[in-house]
Amino acid sequence: MVAVTVTAWRRGRVLVEARRDCRDLPATGDLAVLDDPAPTAFALPGIPGRIVVSSGMLQALAPDERRALLAHERAHLQRRHHLFLLVLQLASAVNPLLHPLARAGAFARERWADEEAGSVVADRSLVARAVARAALATKRAAQPALAATGGPVPQRVRALVAAPTPFRRGLAMVFPVLMMVCCVSLALAAQEMDQLFDGATSSHSTTQAR
Repeated sequence: MVAVTVTAWRRGRVLVEARRDCRDLPATGDLAVLDDPAPTAFALPGIPGRIVVSSGMLQALAPDERRALLAHERAHLQRRHHLFLLVLQLASAVNPLLHPLARAGAFARERWADEEAGSVVADRSLVARAVARAALATKRAAQPALAATGGPVPQRVRALVAAPTPFRRGLAMVFPVLMMVCCVSLALAAQEMDQLFDGATSSHSTTQAR
């Protein structure tokens, strides 16, 4: 409970501070431009959600690449990826063995936004160029969690320039079935453990009575 509380508080504080820092930025629709030569672009969740892009990032990208980058960030907002990220972080806080799952989930979140952007601009290779150029522009500068340069960029670019993976409905249905089996197994195990405990307690009480 302490780990979950600390993780949730840190995530909330980061979000509140980001909203405070960006509340006075001039915005056109959901886009707010930060007058800063340092390249940065990220999705800022909230009501309403906003996409924050610096002037440095706009200058570093070609017009079509800007459109791809904005589509990526809009995907983060529309699909509420900040909640997806929060669930992963809370799960890994509860169980440290889930840290690899959290990292894999963070990568999947970026790939999700990449593919959404590829559908919007109808050009996955354009998204690959935008992501690669944005990553080169930011270099080693720290980026927010929902930035377009998040995750292992080379792997994302390779996935975008490769042929898209066909959707396999049967394989997708396996996951919820396995989750259901796991939940039922845990419930049965807990029930059996409770019965064993009750049986042991009853046997101990009988022995004492004799």
